[in-house]
Amino acid sequence: MKVEDIETPALLIDLDLMEKNLRTMREWLTGKNLRLRSHFKTPKTPIIAWKELEYGAVGVCAQKLGEVEVLVQAGIKDILITNQIVDPVKIERMINMQKHSKIKVIVDNPINAKCLSETALKRKTKLDVLVEVDVGSKRCGVQPGKDTVELVKQVSTMNGLEFKGLQCYAGYLQMAEHKMGLEKKMEEIKKVTERIDMTKDAIEDAGFNIETVTGSGTGTHRYEYQHYDEIQPGSYVLMDATYKPCAPWFDIALTLLATITSTPEPNRAVFDAGTKAISTDYGPPSLKGFKNTKCTIPSDEHGMVHFDEAENHFNIGEKIEIYPSHLDTTINLHDRFYVIRDGEVEAIWPILARGKFV
Repeated sequence: MKVEDIETPALLIDLDLMEKNLRTMREWLTGKNLRLRSHFKTPKTPIIAWKELEYGAVGVCAQKLGEVEVLVQAGIKDILITNQIVDPVKIERMINMQKHSKIKVIVDNPINAKCLSETALKRKTKLDVLVEVDVGSKRCGVQPGKDTVELVKQVSTMNGLEFKGLQCYAGYLQMAEHKMGLEKKMEEIKKVTERIDMTKDAIEDAGFNIETVTGSGTGTHRYEYQHYDEIQPGSYVLMDATYKPCAPWFDIALTLLATITSTPEPNRAVFDAGTKAISTDYGPPSLKGFKNTKCTIPSDEHGMVHFDEAENHFNIGEKIEIYPSHLDTTINLHDRFYVIRDGEVEAIWPILARGKFV
């Protein structure tokens, strides 16, 4: 099947560019005392997770238990849940998955840790945990320094848990160039790494061993990696138009294929992909291969290309490729990827973890 034969809207992966991104990450990691733990919340597709492992990743991160179940069913054996699991029913689900894969989870309060410990003991197992430190995102996490040390002490007394290290993710800095510029971003990264180092020192001074400090992402790993044992990039493997300026060494491998369905005005064309097919939470998408065009997504089923008729022209039935502004949320709208090489469909990969909210 050729690209022009694909029914639209449809997500395309340029396999050559995806493989180039995998090589770029592997080559950058060469010679560094640093591990890659790729994040599954972006591609949501087991075969991509397996390819990342083939290119050197030591394991996979996931955000939701539904994603973890997809990974376990695909045979992935080393999974870190970068989220708090607090519902007793979900804790039971997670502990049961320990029978099939090595699962680690993060905690940021003793009440949750105690519940995890009790459930693990009931199931006659031990659960590896990492303490999440709020290094600046003001999201989840215990405060750096003494507060983290206190939680580590409490976790270390719980027989069902094994303290393994720290989760230190500065999500607010991943694409900070857009809001604060690179110079300010670098200043903030320095503050983050100082919080990490100070917390590590405090924990070790208290007599506890830290096996792993994990965190960082596509937009920060090249600037802060020396303070981590492993990094957790997700978007790097496919990339989107918003992330690209923050990590220009990776290429955009994902596009949305759409069809022009109407040309109601000389400077405006309508295509068959609205908010049900492409997310706009990071802003409007952009059109691949055309200069001086602007895309808008005004409704559920319709998108529009605005252009100068002296420079561009679109025909009804013409297929176009669109760069999403945000990978994660756009991928979550689709059931499959069409994997393209040299203009032909090489494979169709189901997005098995889409819609996994629990």
